[in-house]
Amino acid sequence: MRRPLLPTLLLACTLAVPALAAEPAKKPAKAPAKAICVNVKDGSKAVQGTNLVIEPGEKIKDAVAVDGDVIVKKGAVVDNDVAAIRGRVILEPGAKVKGDVVSIGGEVRVSAGAHVDGNATALGGKLQVGRKEDVGGEQTSLSLVFNGDELVKEFIGKALDEDAGKCHILDDDDDDGDKDV
Repeated sequence: MRRPLLPTLLLACTLAVPALAAEPAKKPAKAPAKAICVNVKDGSKAVQGTNLVIEPGEKIKDAVAVDGDVIVKKGAVVDNDVAAIRGRVILEPGAKVKGDVVSIGGEVRVSAGAHVDGNATALGGKLQVGRKEDVGGEQTSLSLVFNGDELVKEFIGKALDEDAGKCHILDDDDDDGDKDV
């Protein structure tokens, strides 16, 4: 049985509130985003700095986007989970996800006629479900606004910006170990 992700994320957000409240309102200049795409041997896909589009007829294991959206088109199937960090998850009518759908710092849109077997969760954004029966599990949306800032988006943004320019690709099948990109 899977452990719920929500309690862990709530704890992280709660711990971040004092740090966010003490910071000045100015935003640092962001480094230009690099687009990275990884196709894993098991059929999963992950991208950073761009959108991940699962095309009609395509079947993949997992889909993950960091600083980009995951868009599952009509007729596409994701066998496990879909996740977007600082991005949206958009399921078009006729799309199917056999696991969970999660967006951290963005919205989740499940159009009428799309189907999610597991849970649909939007942390730091909106959850839009065309028909309740299109999501087999729980439907959760959590936004925490403090001083006009969405805390989950701020927390994730700061966590990702600390390691800006570093991407660690872990491949358990390689003997060479981990590689920095």
